[in-house]
Amino acid sequence: MRARTVVLIATPTALLAACTERTNYNTLLIQADSLMNLQPDSALHALESIPTGRLNTETDRAYHTLLLTQARDKNYIRQTDDSLIQVAVRYYDSMGDATMKARAYYYWGSVCRDMNKIKKSISNFLIANILAKEIKDISLQSRICNNIGYLYYAQDLNEQADSIYREAEQIAILLGDSLLQIEALSQQGMIQMEKGKPFYPKAEKLMLQAQYMAKMTNNKTLNRTILSALSTLYYRMENGKKAVEFAKQNFALQEDTTFCYNAFYILGNAYYENRQYDSASFYLNKALPDKSHAIKAGVYKLLSDIAKASGDFKTSLDLERTGSIYTDSLRNNRNRQAYSVIDAEKSAQIAHQQKKHDSVISKYNGLLLSVVAAAFLALYMLKRYRRRTFLLEEEKDRLKEVQTAMQQQNAKLEEEQRQKENRIAYLERELEQLHYDAAQKKQLRNELEALNHERVLLLTSTQKYSDVKTKMKQIIQDYKDHDSSELHMEKEDWLQLIAETDRRWNQITLRLCADCKLLQEEIHLCCLYLTDLPVSYFGCLLGCKRDTVYKKANRIVEKRMGFPHGSTSLQKVLKELCVKTN
Repeated sequence: MRARTVVLIATPTALLAACTERTNYNTLLIQADSLMNLQPDSALHALESIPTGRLNTETDRAYHTLLLTQARDKNYIRQTDDSLIQVAVRYYDSMGDATMKARAYYYWGSVCRDMNKIKKSISNFLIANILAKEIKDISLQSRICNNIGYLYYAQDLNEQADSIYREAEQIAILLGDSLLQIEALSQQGMIQMEKGKPFYPKAEKLMLQAQYMAKMTNNKTLNRTILSALSTLYYRMENGKKAVEFAKQNFALQEDTTFCYNAFYILGNAYYENRQYDSASFYLNKALPDKSHAIKAGVYKLLSDIAKASGDFKTSLDLERTGSIYTDSLRNNRNRQAYSVIDAEKSAQIAHQQKKHDSVISKYNGLLLSVVAAAFLALYMLKRYRRRTFLLEEEKDRLKEVQTAMQQQNAKLEEEQRQKENRIAYLERELEQLHYDAAQKKQLRNELEALNHERVLLLTSTQKYSDVKTKMKQIIQDYKDHDSSELHMEKEDWLQLIAETDRRWNQITLRLCADCKLLQEEIHLCCLYLTDLPVSYFGCLLGCKRDTVYKKANRIVEKRMGFPHGSTSLQKVLKELCVKTN
């Protein structure tokens, strides 16, 4: 399951404006891609606003079809046609771009899943998984595991599904992806439930853990799934009271209470176990319009049991016969699907290898005219590999030398800084002496002013390569590359940044605390504004969204500093304050 974020109105508006003013659609596609994880609604709106007839290159058309399929998937739009995504698959197959190819096959698998093409879906997911492992994209691997596990479970291949979901849980913990971890736990619980009565305690433990974590999210779909599973578990454990409790919670989260057939079925189950047969019959009959043979089979069985309990044996027998039709159909279909899944597993690796083989043959057909030519090519590649290895080692050595030189230079700058600060202190004491005439004092003041200027330049140089600045730049680079970072700003890092800021800007944070009564996190934001780092990445360092950064800055200006709304910015106020006092 995927988390959905609040859509920012300004973002799609800006993108739409760009569509009318510019013709660089590749840039717009990249912008939409950058919105995909945090604002999928905005990304979809922007992509649907791009006129497909204006996408003149094959690259842009393939990229657009991939992003459009991805955006629809992330917005939980059921897709019934895979012709669109196949455009992207064919293009990236021919280009040999493993990263984009992995994405294309993943979303082809997602569309086939929506179309109930189980064999094709698993085959595409498995190819995507092979590629994801090649490029070491564990985030994509986690989503693939989630989908393959679900398909295995849906076909009663519980052992395979359990193995996949355990892998997904470990990846989720590694990524810090709580939603993926919740779903992996809940699915493992449902698999344990299917194993039978001896495994019910383990199933209960896993599901309750998942429910506890899910309460911390706003993901209604995930919460409904877990509550439904818990109700079913307690039904099987013959705990009617808890079965009804969780069934009611599940029903309360339904967005459409008219056609929520599965929720009706779960409620009917629970009331049946609680021996409330009138309520059970009411909700079970409301579930009958569902097209799922599994639900129909379950409904008819329970209605048959209720009729038997009331002494109406003829109705009970009729209902049982009707239910058996759906049960047999369900069993036959699952057997076919299971064979298809097994066949998909066998064929996916073969298909991937065949595509790789075909690509190599196509790319190097002119060179592979003979065995001799192949041998020469292999020799060339070996030499190239050795050359690349040599250059990489040289680059590593060079970087080590640069790092050492930077450390030495930084130490030298710090020593110069100490000397100049000592000289400044000496001159300030000398200026206080009365025995100097006006000309001498002017000379001393000029020297003092020059030294202060040099001091500022030295401070800027030394702080540029400080530990905290290096760490902040690494965090920002991680977010540029992966949309996340394993590094975080710790308390000690903020204290170092405050100290460096005060040293550079004449104890400015002390004055802000005294004059404006700023909170600790507000001081942190002020310090960031006094660096040369891009404002767009302040959220990565503060652990909040970009719009939250601007709200905090405006609150400081208006509430703490007393400026009218919209009259100025925090950055401008801080810069002016530094000029006055430095």
